[in-house]
Amino acid sequence: MIWKKNALYLTFACALIGASHGNALAESGADGKSGGNHGAMSHGNMPGNSHEGPAAAAASTAPQGVLIRESKVQDLSFVYRLYSWGERNIMMKGMEGMVMPGMDASGKATNHLMVFIRDGAGTELADGKVGFILIGPDKAEQKTLTMGMSGGYGADVALKAGTYTIKTKAKFGDRSAVEEFNYTVK
Repeated sequence: MIWKKNALYLTFACALIGASHGNALAESGADGKSGGNHGAMSHGNMPGNSHEGPAAAAASTAPQGVLIRESKVQDLSFVYRLYSWGERNIMMKGMEGMVMPGMDASGKATNHLMVFIRDGAGTELADGKVGFILIGPDKAEQKTLTMGMSGGYGADVALKAGTYTIKTKAKFGDRSAVEEFNYTVK
């Protein structure tokens, strides 16, 4: 029963996030900065959503994070966004004290890393298992599973200045994909 309550809270938080990854690829540059007047989000193109009403208002104020990478692995599209701790707390409002995969209980996390995965037809892949391994500039490893939210998968991470190797493993049924890239925190 507890997992159903946690899933309900998570669904609510995800609604607030909106589809920040939606058509961000079309509207934002590689640096994650917007080319349009709606930030890096295109909530008007979300199914069942328009520019009017409470859902649009919540989505328009949802944290956008920073687009840090777009890639293709096999026939899958990976879009990574990095959120500040303040943005993460806005997204998780009402979920304080809950324990879920990807949530930091140590108090050391500084950011929230999310990956949005779509298949070749552009369909968001849900109900998967996704994990991150981050290897920091000091060669220390952070391993974390993610929580599913708003069609993406996210986890709290502790970052400091330097270059990180980020490894992602995603599994959807009998289908899996692995990706590795470097990202520099300034």
